[in-house]
Amino acid sequence: MSRNVLFILADQFRADSLGCVGHPVVKTPNLDALMAESTFFKQCFVQTAPCGPSRMSMYTSRYACSHRVLNNKVPLIDAHENMGVFLREAGYKPAQIGYHDYAVDPGILPDDDPRKKRPSYNNVQPGWDNILYHEYDSPEYFEDLRQKGYPEHLLNHDAIHKPNVPSEGPGDHLPLRYPAYYREEDCECRFVTNRAIDHISSNKENGWVLNINYIKPHPPNICSAPYNDMYDPADMPPAKRREEELQSEHPYLSRIYQNPKLTSDRDLRETQANYWGMITELDTSLGLLFQALKDTDQWDKTLILFSSDHGEYLGDHYLTGKGQLYDGTMRVPLIVREPSSLADITRGQHLDGFVESIDHAPTILDYLGVPIPHRFQGNSILNRVWGSQDSKTEIHYEKDISGEVANIVSDPDLRLLWVIRDNDYKYVQFASEKIPPLLFDLRNDPDEYQNLANDPSHMSTVLIYCQKLLRWRMKHEDQRMARWYETHS
Repeated sequence: MSRNVLFILADQFRADSLGCVGHPVVKTPNLDALMAESTFFKQCFVQTAPCGPSRMSMYTSRYACSHRVLNNKVPLIDAHENMGVFLREAGYKPAQIGYHDYAVDPGILPDDDPRKKRPSYNNVQPGWDNILYHEYDSPEYFEDLRQKGYPEHLLNHDAIHKPNVPSEGPGDHLPLRYPAYYREEDCECRFVTNRAIDHISSNKENGWVLNINYIKPHPPNICSAPYNDMYDPADMPPAKRREEELQSEHPYLSRIYQNPKLTSDRDLRETQANYWGMITELDTSLGLLFQALKDTDQWDKTLILFSSDHGEYLGDHYLTGKGQLYDGTMRVPLIVREPSSLADITRGQHLDGFVESIDHAPTILDYLGVPIPHRFQGNSILNRVWGSQDSKTEIHYEKDISGEVANIVSDPDLRLLWVIRDNDYKYVQFASEKIPPLLFDLRNDPDEYQNLANDPSHMSTVLIYCQKLLRWRMKHEDQRMARWYETHS
């Protein structure tokens, strides 16, 4: 029997924003139904943020300290070592719909290529067939709207992502409370879904691998009706934040709190309602995709892996967007539906052990029987789907923090933080000696409010975790030539 893989990445999707994990507001009936037949990993963390660096870790199965893509539009060297190339060498034709956020190494480009001198991550990685390049929108999407009679003045990036605010203005609301100009059935995530359905339907006789990348619920913060006002702002849960955070004297924390976000109750609640509206809009499209697999008799021969490239603060710690160091943006959902009976032992279960996003690629290759390359630093989690209790005891990530500390750290190579986290503590090490470390006791302070790194009673803990972090870094830094020698000697 031929095997299929459906690898779905939503952009900026919080790990807690699913009905089936107990969220008090958001409705995700289709992801809930998928999870009931899948294994859910409660503690999946990405290796870095923002979007581009995180995705490069996923596709190459390497930590950021190995692939060295630390920000958007930073080129990826050795891009031929991503999972798409290894799948193609094994006889598959992996395809992508959406975007990869991949910047090409200028060293392999001809002199007349504009990407040689101008950063761009609007590229598809080697090995992947590009079915549709569509991040926020695409020429194909605009042509589809044109054929449906939408006016020409809407068919551009700036116009299509603006809400349809009344001529008299938004009133006592943020503009995002108003619907998009397009109808629900014409939203861009529905367009992406329809192209995916076409692909899996036309290839049902052969094994396929499809990576779908949805921009939702990443900004622009816009929903089609009825999702724009599906959730009442009055029903929103409180954000995880304390006013004393804004008085922090730590040189890094004080900078990320210089411009606190969503401080007003209205702005916080309406932004939350919009975010979860976008998630339900996406969930509706995913329901159509899952139904198409069932209608074409492919549901029970398709591995489905659903995750995200990072989360969204949504007002937690007075922040929005992604990055920094808190769990709210570095922890993401991970749903794995392995269709065979081997997975019945964990089907419908929520597992506690750690997973890192570098584990996605080896899991996909393992399912298809493709050897896992030496340079992959992640591990397949299929054994855990099949009931093994073996799991990681800690996770790691890092972040370029130039935007926050450039005015106090002159050397760009020192504008970096590293994180080690287990079930007990989170330790944050900064590259610059001007920024002292952070330590959070996750057992007693799960929302990460109190920094204990300067507490004399926790000095031994700081030392232990600093040493752990150093040993991890020594093992996982870029060692490509040493590995080449080992495999060719």
